[in-house]
Amino acid sequence: MKKLFVLSVFLMFIFLSIPSIKAEDYRSYQELVFEDEDALLLKEFSSSNYNTYYKQIKKRKMFGWMVNVVHKNEPVEFVAETKLKVYNNGYSTIKYDINLSKEVESKFQISASYGVKVEVGGTIDKFKGAVDRDIKSSISYTKVTTTKEDYSFKIDVDPKTYVKVIVRGTGEINNGVAKLYFLWMNTTKGGWETFTVKSEYYEIVKERIR
Repeated sequence: MKKLFVLSVFLMFIFLSIPSIKAEDYRSYQELVFEDEDALLLKEFSSSNYNTYYKQIKKRKMFGWMVNVVHKNEPVEFVAETKLKVYNNGYSTIKYDINLSKEVESKFQISASYGVKVEVGGTIDKFKGAVDRDIKSSISYTKVTTTKEDYSFKIDVDPKTYVKVIVRGTGEINNGVAKLYFLWMNTTKGGWETFTVKSEYYEIVKERIR
């Protein structure tokens, strides 16, 4: 019993010693749920989805990209990650003072598939080549940054319960497909996606030890 308590306290101090965290890749979030249950992330597009969305690009260009926006400004709720867990397997309440510091470098992220590529570097990632300009003109995305935020709160961990602190929030997804033309011939194609965090906060969840 005592060993479990000591281990819990030890793990808590390991987590609390982390001074700041960066924005996690939204594709690896623990949970991401659309307000519209029919909406899809780019990584969920099937071959059939791609074929359908490509066919919706009716026009051709002599040179350049044609963009099809499939989901525009789709609201999502997410659980990004679990920051810490504190277990109380004893018989008395444990009280903790928790101080967390969060610094997000950018609340805007992008991803791509197949012939659409991402250019990594500088202050923010962007889609490679002229497709970045065409996607911007379709969905009007901009860089979103935030300053360092500090959180302090107290928790009571009751006997036979555990408390976890998770990062929860809301955001918007834009995604679709694009085709590149050269002399009116489609030379490459692929998918693109942007994710923007609208709000982000810590949430304390208390559950019984099973």
